[in-house]
Amino acid sequence: MDKIVAISDRTNAALHALALAACNGGSIAAKAAAERLGVSPTYLAKILQSLAAKGLIASVRGICGGFSLLAPASSLRCMDVLAALDGPLPDHYCLFERAVCVTRQCGFKTLCDETAAKMRAALEGTTVADLASSFGCADGAAGTAKN
Repeated sequence: MDKIVAISDRTNAALHALALAACNGGSIAAKAAAERLGVSPTYLAKILQSLAAKGLIASVRGICGGFSLLAPASSLRCMDVLAALDGPLPDHYCLFERAVCVTRQCGFKTLCDETAAKMRAALEGTTVADLASSFGCADGAAGTAKN
């Protein structure tokens, strides 16, 4: 069944880790982020490596290594992260896996379309810096990009 709100666990973990990086001046070690978020360091490192491969963050090896934002957190939209990890949001919003309505116009279509549009707008209008503010960091919320 397609879900109206379908943010995967990996996208959720990624967004939280990026918000922590923003609070930390734009970079963070996967282990430190994993401990803060209560997830496996290996799991989070794989997620962040995927984002690095997509060009959203940089990976730095070594003892002082970790992951760095490549752009200010205020310009990294939640939709960008979701699309990088999970692909685009589905265009088809039916509450059932297979259509069950006997007519072409489902009674829930308007509700599903409106909900999907609001979700898309929220993901496109919310940045990693916005999420960082929920961690209570004032100065680091903008996240300094590392070059």
